[in-house]
Order: sequence, then C-alpha cells, then structure tokens
Amino acid sequence: YQFAESKTEIKLPEEFKSIDDTAKDLVGRKSWNYLKNRGITMDDVLKYNLGYCEYGNYKNMVIIPSYDENGKLNYYTGRSFEKDPYRKYKNPEASRDIIPFELFINWSLPLILCEGPFDAIAIKRNAIPLLGSNVQGSLMKKIVTSTVKKIYIALDSDAIKKAIKYAEEFINEGKEVYMVELQGKDPSEMGFYDFTKLIQTTTPLTQYDLMEKKLQLI
Repeated sequence: YQFAESKTEIKLPEEFKSIDDTAKDLVGRKSWNYLKNRGITMDDVLKYNLGYCEYGNYKNMVIIPSYDENGKLNYYTGRSFEKDPYRKYKNPEASRDIIPFELFINWSLPLILCEGPFDAIAIKRNAIPLLGSNVQGSLMKKIVTSTVKKIYIALDSDAIKKAIKYAEEFINEGKEVYMVELQGKDPSEMGFYDFTKLIQTTTPLTQYDLMEKKLQLI
C-alpha cells in the first residue's frame, strides 16, 4: 500500500448551514424532512454536524461532514434531497485516502465497514463508511495496526468480490472477520434494529467459508 499524505486543507462549502428543526427557510425544512424520512434523528444531526446548502455548487443538498480523530474536517459528501436530481451526489476535490468518521471510532471494539455515510449513521456504533467499496490505504493501515479484533464487512452484493478480497487480507492479519449478508437492503434502509439483529446472527468466516465464497465467484 502507498500511504500518501494529504496536504490540501479541506473546508466545508461557504454556503453550509447547520440543520435544525426550527429552520425558517424552505431548503432547511426540506433537508430536515428528507433526513427524518431516512430515519435520522436530531441527535444524529447534532452528532455528525449535518448541514445543507441553499446556493452554490451544493445547492439543495444535505452535507455530511467527516472528522478525523482530533475533530478536524477530513472530507464531506453532498447528497441531493430532490426527487429527480440533476446530480444525486457531489464530493469535494479532495483525497479519499482518509479514515471517514474517525472521530467516532473506538479502535478496541468490533468495527463495521459499510458503503455510505447514511449507512454508518444508521448503524450508529463504530461504523466506518468506505465512501464506496474500497478500503483506502490509510484505513487499511489503521485497521491492521489497531487492536481491533472483529471486523464486520457490510457491503452490497455487487461489491462481493472486493468484500472477499478484504476479508482475506484481514484474516491474514489475524483479525476475525464477519461477512454481513445484506439481503438486498442497505443498512440505512434496514435501520438500526434490523441491522443489529442481522449482525448478531452473523458468524465468523473460516478459511473454508472463504474458499467456498471464492469458488462461487468463478
């Protein structure tokens, strides 16, 4: 792995406003309604500093910031709340080789890897959104060198190949790996309780399971 140092300072969009449930402007109210419909609470909004933009490049988008272990912004994602948006997602011109939501991670507890920030918010506990399906270098290094013993991989079925690859790497590093079978629903669609029930019934992967999964891909 190449561990590139990110030098660029990242800032939230100038138009960023924090979401609150007393927003007077229409965009603020729409943002909050969109989040509520996704099962997000005001506690989540405050915890993750969720916001929105009325104007600019991120107009009519909910902004989901990510902070490093020291509380410094290291990335953010824009997600449109419009029904048929011209663009559903928008990300800054910044390196993704970061540890998303690192501020909320306890490296001595089981870790859950998921795809998007809304999935991580729904999972609530020790979840890192990959902002896609790749484990970036910085995150891989941190996991491998941390005392985390159990890793749950909760990626969509279309990312099964990558999930198996990472599972194998983690097992080779002495970690206990669980592959969460999502049954066609994202954690954010399932919600906290159903997802928690699902991981409680997930068993650790053995080398035999891994072989079997690899053969299924052929």
